Amino acid sequence: MKSLGTASFGLAEERIAWEGLASSCVEPIRRLGAFLILGFVAFIAMTTAVVLFYNLFGTRIVEGHGVEVPPEAFYASMAFGLFLGLGGYLVWILKSLRSYESFSRVLRRGGLDPKRPTMHGLKAYSDEQLLALRSRYENLGAGRLRALLEGTFGFQADDSFSLGPLNVLPGTFEMDVLRMEWETSLILSSSGPGQDDEAHPEISWWTESRHDLLPRRANEMRKLLFALQYTRDSVRSLKRRYGYRSDHWHATVPEGELWDAVRDLEEARRIQAVLNRRPRVG
Repeated sequence: MKSLGTASFGLAEERIAWEGLASSCVEPIRRLGAFLILGFVAFIAMTTAVVLFYNLFGTRIVEGHGVEVPPEAFYASMAFGLFLGLGGYLVWILKSLRSYESFSRVLRRGGLDPKRPTMHGLKAYSDEQLLALRSRYENLGAGRLRALLEGTFGFQADDSFSLGPLNVLPGTFEMDVLRMEWETSLILSSSGPGQDDEAHPEISWWTESRHDLLPRRANEMRKLLFALQYTRDSVRSLKRRYGYRSDHWHATVPEGELWDAVRDLEEARRIQAVLNRRPRVG
């Protein structure tokens, strides 16, 4: 009977639904700062307008001097700026949560769990996003986020991914094998009786707003941003291991890795140059 209430998603439709869910999650602290800046600007603008008004139309006690502005006017300007900043932030929070819930319903109608995007595998994730996430995992110390990435994506410290140089590229046979390895890890971690919910940690609105873990549509710009992340991480690893002067790598990098090391370095430079020439449109 449950199947009667669900709709079948194609991969493109599923990615659009995940994109909508992810776009509803913006870092709350950063957005609060933006609204407080807006409130402060409004306070400055209103205070300036009040001072100008009183100097133009107020009664001068001493000729040739400015007009005294009542303290209440400053307090009113301050209250207005604070109300605008906090009120705008509250409205944004409510709209964001409402949008999140709307896209959650869409995903649930498609038979998906909006808080567990990898419950049915990694197909919603592009190769570039998975590599960027795995690269981030590589540089994390032990902690909650590392455990979250392991439980969500099947990443392991001893899997076949490596940086410095990068040993797998998007759209290759090696990438397909690595994806299968991660999916197998996910299946094994949830194969025990009653283990599904525990093995797949939830990605809530709050978690996504801070860590960007949900699937994103793989448009050209986002692919470049993801690729820049993991190629930069690979170059940093190379520099730490073989020296920060890349013109000396021919003497320090093992012969079997030199070509891949130079490839990562040039690819990072190329992607950065491309991004510098175009506006960043998500």
